[in-house]
Formats: sequence, structure tokens, C-alpha cells
Amino acid sequence: MAARKYPLDPLAKLREQHVDEATRELAAAVRARETAEQHARQAESDERAAEERARVVREAERAKLEGGELTVADLLRADAWGVAVAAEKDRLAARVERAVTAESEARTGEAQQRTTVAARKADAEVVEKDRANWTEQVRKDTLGREEEEGVEAWRPKQG
Repeated sequence: MAARKYPLDPLAKLREQHVDEATRELAAAVRARETAEQHARQAESDERAAEERARVVREAERAKLEGGELTVADLLRADAWGVAVAAEKDRLAARVERAVTAESEARTGEAQQRTTVAARKADAEVVEKDRANWTEQVRKDTLGREEEEGVEAWRPKQG
């Protein structure tokens, strides 16, 4: 007698494919989160560097002003520079905010994908447990049949 084939084999294969697909999507989500973290760190670093550069220039200008080295035209340029620095600060702060938001969204996406992978693995495990139970039952049925056939083979023929 040919070995019986597990009836849910196509479902088992489909569920394994779903696990593989979800795992690939999780890997993509992890890469996206890592990239978002890197962009956020870079944006924050750029913002700190710009603040430091502005602080250095302000201190140098203040020293010149206190030393009487600046003219009225220099003060007007300093005022215009201050406006430009404020605009740059706003631009960098907005960039940091967007980067942090993107990082948060990437973390959420990664967490959702981890949940999907866990659910798909659980679905696949259900079928695998059923396959194990089915295989054990087939083994028991086969063993029982073989024992019956053995008993029949040794039973005296009635005739």
C-alpha cells in the first residue's frame, strides 16, 4: 500500500510561504527603521553643528562690538545675518522633526511587521502540529493493520 499523503500539504506550503514573505517584509521594515534612525541622527547632528557655528560667530561679533571694532554697517549686516541664522535654525528644526516622525513611523511599521511574522508563524505551527498528529495516527493505523494481518497469517485456516 502506498504511503498516504498529508491532505493539508498545500495549506502547509502556503503558510510557510506566508512566513517567508512576512520575514522578508520584516527585514525591509528593519532596514527602513535603521535608515530613518540614521537620518534623524544626521539631522540632529546638523542642527547642533549649525547652532555651534552661529554661537562662535555671535561670540566673535560680540567681542568686536565690545572692542569698538564694528561700524553701523557691520551691525546692519549682523542683524541680517541673525535673520538668516534664525531661518536656518527653523529649517533644521523642521528637518529634525520630520526625521524623528519618520523614525517613529518606521518603528511602528517594524513592530507591526513583527506581529505579522509571529501570527504567520503561529498559523504555520498549527498545520505542523496537525501534520504531526496525522502522521502519528497513520503510523498507529498502519501498525494496527500489520498486527491484524500478522494474526490472520498465523490463524489456522478453517476449511
